[in-house]
Amino acid sequence: MIRVALIEDNLSYLKAMQALIGSKTDLLLVYTAENLKNIDQLCQASPDVIILDIDLPGINGIEGVRFLRDNKITAGIFMLTVFEDDEKIFSAIKAGADGYLLKKDPPDKIIEAIEAVYRGESIINGRVARKMLDYFAGKGTTNQKELEQYNLTKREKEILQLLIAGKPYKLIAEECNISMQTLFSHTKNIYNKLNIHSRAEIAARFG
Repeated sequence: MIRVALIEDNLSYLKAMQALIGSKTDLLLVYTAENLKNIDQLCQASPDVIILDIDLPGINGIEGVRFLRDNKITAGIFMLTVFEDDEKIFSAIKAGADGYLLKKDPPDKIIEAIEAVYRGESIINGRVARKMLDYFAGKGTTNQKELEQYNLTKREKEILQLLIAGKPYKLIAEECNISMQTLFSHTKNIYNKLNIHSRAEIAARFG
């Protein structure tokens, strides 16, 4: 059972999402709110996946992602919004979001996103992915030779390649013959060395 939290200030869309999630036997909606004023309650609900709108009153979704990541919240987080502008997309990914979907995406895509993020994967709307690829292409994608400057260990390079390939954390741990705890320790070191905050940013930058 995947525990889901949903923060959305559009009441009609909130109800539609509640119905969608409630229709799936493997999903359990454990928390809903119209804003992020009660982040402590959100954390106490222990969700596996958090779905955030961006344009929330008070603390917006991007600030919320950053706060959650700064406070070591390990739940998968993806943005579900109407915004397609570059600034909000990159700000959300850099803040630590694991994915970025648009509200006009079909319901099946949203359910797929919940399941993918729960598995430790990233999922991004096609148009958003194109924007990200164009952006990083313009910046000059970091190649394998350039990766040497980050002083990654042999194991970290191995894990990074598997992350870039989009493999779930569980499979990465099995392939590397290490525990999930050890994997997350290596992943944290990789993030720190590369100055990134999420798998989505890895996919955009190195994919």
